[in-house]
Amino acid sequence: MTHVKIDQVSKYFGDVKGVDNATINIQEGEFFTLLGPSGCGKTTLLRTLAGFYRQEEGDIYFDETCINDMPTHKRNIGMVFQSYAIFPHMTVFENVAYGLKARKAGKQEIQKRVMEALEMVELAHLKDRQPSDMSGGQQQRIALARAIVIHPGLLLMDEPLSNLDAKLRLKMRSDIRELQKRLNITTIYVTHDQEEALAVSDRIAVLSSGKIQQIGKPHEIYLTPKNKFVANFIGSTNFLQGRVVDSGHAVRVELEGVQYPITLTKAYSGEVVYSVRPEQIKVIRDSKSAQDPIVKGKVIEAVFLGEKVEYKIKLDSTGEEIQVHEHAVPYHQLMTEGEEITLYLNPEEAVVYTVDGEEALNLHANAN
Repeated sequence: MTHVKIDQVSKYFGDVKGVDNATINIQEGEFFTLLGPSGCGKTTLLRTLAGFYRQEEGDIYFDETCINDMPTHKRNIGMVFQSYAIFPHMTVFENVAYGLKARKAGKQEIQKRVMEALEMVELAHLKDRQPSDMSGGQQQRIALARAIVIHPGLLLMDEPLSNLDAKLRLKMRSDIRELQKRLNITTIYVTHDQEEALAVSDRIAVLSSGKIQQIGKPHEIYLTPKNKFVANFIGSTNFLQGRVVDSGHAVRVELEGVQYPITLTKAYSGEVVYSVRPEQIKVIRDSKSAQDPIVKGKVIEAVFLGEKVEYKIKLDSTGEEIQVHEHAVPYHQLMTEGEEITLYLNPEEAVVYTVDGEEALNLHANAN
């Protein structure tokens, strides 16, 4: 296990910062994910940790050792790439043994450790098979076995599931997480898939344009996003324009003609952005039990997806369209297109941002 400290690291490509002043502490045995859209800097940071790039600013430590100038082969890392990088002319056994042979391990040790690694990824019975005769999922398992057989202190994984079909991705991400827990190996995982990151990670760093936007546990990233970018990138959300009616910390935010009581972290006045997730909006079917504050609208689209229904609602007050998700609803209670609808927006579950979307203003959004 390796403790990784990234201290104010920046990596330039010409005048462009691929990574901009990144600071992260990754604990021993932690499954840590770098998450963000294409071009956000996550793979650049991973490759810098691996030693494929040299940062222009900042320091990287593995445990207490600064590894800025340490060559890749001395960093004791295992890597799993998006493209697998398997040698097609070698058998499964030979592919997994490659790293041990490069380290001059003895024949008996190689035999023992390769078979242990293949057992872990459930490929021991295929040790003599050629990779070209195997499926994408099996090839990815070969790459994983090759990464762990050298007993690395740190495992780096760059979009390892992106070439697999949807069903196999679910299976592989579960297997990777289970194996990581069993080995208790520090793992840094790169993905652009939000659901994947939420499913496997102990903690997540969300990146945009080379900058770290937020670091936190999966539930913190999803429920308490620090800015509008994070809220928009992780899952689905509705952004509604509002304004603070009075000044101070305990205020009312006017939204769609309704005033919501909100407790802010600091005094603020003026325009705000109100973010509420589709599953946090409650459909009110019995007007007698309706809670204030409520808003009204019309269903313009209803999509039945089995475990949930996705509604698109046009609000009466402004004509804005929002998404609402209902889970485990009896089919006879489904709303239909054109139907009038009453909604409850719980102010305690929403996040209020400054008008530029850069800062969360309410206590809920800043709780950890």
